[in-house]
Amino acid sequence: MFFLKNNHSNDEPLEQTLEAYFDNNRSASLTAKQLHIHVNTLYQRLKKIEEKMNISFTNSEHLLKVQLACYLKKFHYS
Repeated sequence: MFFLKNNHSNDEPLEQTLEAYFDNNRSASLTAKQLHIHVNTLYQRLKKIEEKMNISFTNSEHLLKVQLACYLKKFHYS
């Protein structure tokens, strides 16, 4: 996602993680299974996303905005 992109690092796993997280209705176990990663790795990635975007997944307004951005990206670029 454009808001996760950074010229100094490869953030594609973070984009994939975020998209999979919402595609799996925010289920950590299903998302980790789909991405073939340990659930703790998923939590680390989600924390990194929160830090990079300066959001909290426990804040419903933040969650809605990010989920809407993922939805729009998915259907705009497909």
